[in-house]
Amino acid sequence: MYGKKIENLRKLSEAGFDVPPFAVVEKPSDEIKLPSDAQIFSVRSAGNIEDAAGSSFAGQFKTILNVKKEDIPDAVSKVFGSLDSAGIEVYAASMDLDPAGIKMNVMIQEMVDADHSGVIFTANPMGILNETVITAGPGLGQGVKARSSDTVTYYWNQTDKVFCFEGNEDILSQDDALKLAELSEEIKKVLGDLLDIEFAVKDGKIFILQARNITTLNADDPVILDNSNIVESYPGLSLPLTISFVDMVYAGVFRGLSYRVLKNKKELAKREEVIANMTGHANGRIYYKISNWYTVIRFLPFSKKIIPVWQEMLGVKTKTYDDTDLGLNPFVRIGTYINSLYELLSAPRQMKKLEKKFAEVNGYFYDNFREDMAPAELISMYDKVKEELLSCWDVTLLNDMYAFIYTGLLKSRLKKKYHLDEGRINSLISGITDIESMKPVKALIKLATDDDPDEKKKEYIRLYGDRNLEELKLESRTFRSNPELLDKRIEELKKDPARLDEIKRRFASEHKEEMPQGIITGFYLKRCCKGIANREISRLNRSRIYGIVRLIMDTLAKQYKVQGFLEAEEDIYMLTLDEVFDLAKEGRDMKDLIDERRSDYEFFAKLPAYSRLVFADKEFDRSGMAVSSLNNSISSDLLTGTPCSAGVAEGEALVIRNVKDVKDVKGKILIAKMTDPGWVFLLASAAGIISEKGSLLSHTAIISRELGIPAITGVTGATDIIKTGDFLRIDGASGRIEIKTKGDNP
Repeated sequence: MYGKKIENLRKLSEAGFDVPPFAVVEKPSDEIKLPSDAQIFSVRSAGNIEDAAGSSFAGQFKTILNVKKEDIPDAVSKVFGSLDSAGIEVYAASMDLDPAGIKMNVMIQEMVDADHSGVIFTANPMGILNETVITAGPGLGQGVKARSSDTVTYYWNQTDKVFCFEGNEDILSQDDALKLAELSEEIKKVLGDLLDIEFAVKDGKIFILQARNITTLNADDPVILDNSNIVESYPGLSLPLTISFVDMVYAGVFRGLSYRVLKNKKELAKREEVIANMTGHANGRIYYKISNWYTVIRFLPFSKKIIPVWQEMLGVKTKTYDDTDLGLNPFVRIGTYINSLYELLSAPRQMKKLEKKFAEVNGYFYDNFREDMAPAELISMYDKVKEELLSCWDVTLLNDMYAFIYTGLLKSRLKKKYHLDEGRINSLISGITDIESMKPVKALIKLATDDDPDEKKKEYIRLYGDRNLEELKLESRTFRSNPELLDKRIEELKKDPARLDEIKRRFASEHKEEMPQGIITGFYLKRCCKGIANREISRLNRSRIYGIVRLIMDTLAKQYKVQGFLEAEEDIYMLTLDEVFDLAKEGRDMKDLIDERRSDYEFFAKLPAYSRLVFADKEFDRSGMAVSSLNNSISSDLLTGTPCSAGVAEGEALVIRNVKDVKDVKGKILIAKMTDPGWVFLLASAAGIISEKGSLLSHTAIISRELGIPAITGVTGATDIIKTGDFLRIDGASGRIEIKTKGDNP
């Protein structure tokens, strides 16, 4: 019986892949037949249990390269002889295998005089299942796996189709690496997902030398991190304090939501590990643990109908999920129907109660907060705010579902009944409500047109001081923490009086497009409006909660710096919540730990912002790599995305990778991976917006509609394809983007 190595090569050869000719010698006494008239060959082991699941025998048997025709018999003898080495017995014993059952075959394969050679892992052996790793060296690539020769390694995210690399890229270009990555995807269709593929490249032609299974990875229960929707709130890198706070908040609200649906503490306790891990983080970026979200949503009745709507509203691109039955007790399952219906119908009423509750807690905090409060007092205030609001904030998730369901029903109704296209439907829905998120910008426009705004600035900061760019990152600065930012924003608006007057007139007119009439349409519309409006109110209040926590942390930081625990006040954001609170009980110097984490973040900044990471086990941060970021070489002059706000705009593109570096957006079309609520201040001066992420109910869509500028979301690779300085024409009704002329910037 031949082993996997020979079986795999025959399958690949039959499937049309370029496999160098090979022959198999089954026994030492067999006549040796060469596979071709070549002069140089490789002689490799091909045991019957090599590369088997759980026992790869990698490196245990002999492989001899560059063997001349006349030396083949001796090489074959040596490979057969490697079966009897002492190491094989030890390895077999460690795998609980009987050495007597191992049968050796020897494969003779024509050598490729390679320009470069290497190995492709179709999953990162460290445990990242959707990352292809390609390592190559010059010539025959000897020493590639051991990294003992000059090499280059590319890491290719299979979801986003982007690379980063380390090593000498002169050995293997990005284009060549892309060909290898794409070829490996084709090989997976023949042999399966987890593969270790050896290749050689000669004159641009790729030869597959061997392919084996990666036996050290288990993909049965992966941990899936997905940044759909959450990337709007936490774009780019988030520091440890924000990450730990987000983990705590999401676990709390999902625990509350799950109890509303199950009303059964025993069933809830069974799934505590899932509920306590609704978010994850890798390389300094925050993600949903999306598989855990699916578990919680599947508590709901009709979840198979709800999940596609939820995916569309959140912009989830990878639609597959584990739909295995949750195994709920039949009586509990029946109860979920009753509980869910009640909670869903009562969502608007409960959102009003939450709004009132928030006002009480917010008032309590600012009435009692003092800058000279001791750490213990500040932490006590934090605990009170957390207890009062976290116990009921889960209703916002229920309201999200309420909004998603009725938005989905309304979209379906408009499409089937009135035969409207996607662009028209999205335009109507994104403009159906005077959202709470627009109040800060309307008030800001008034400040910018007021002759004496100084007194009104204080009131603005009291009401909207926590709304700014990246406002849900605790480390971000807001109008409340840094009032000079408000002056800067006002001055930016004053630079463009014509645009300022246009926005002011638009707000004054309050013109809304008329929605088609009808009893059913009206029923869906009313509830859709209510759900979206309540969603925006809660999101504005959420920014205020983060403002409270930010103020507590800033105040603690001042005291910790005086006590010598921190080098600088902003260093507090390099600590976790537990570490910050522990300092109040037992102070200690945190400077070395902070320096170590800052070094980690300098590395994280070089990695691409992956939209999805799939881990075989627990998620982890990358480290120990001299990595360089590398954009994908996608190129096109015509792009399309999801139309979210109608209108046509032409103008210069401004690609925004770090919102903190943005200077002037006047009249430009902004290109970003995502936006957050604070972007309303940038959009007020822009001509249009294109984002890689987002959905119909994202802030990109809704706020752009309110401001009257075209918006297109879901444009894959936009920040790589479009360059700052390109001249664009965008149509927000069709989702069409045309690069009219290329700019001078790289």
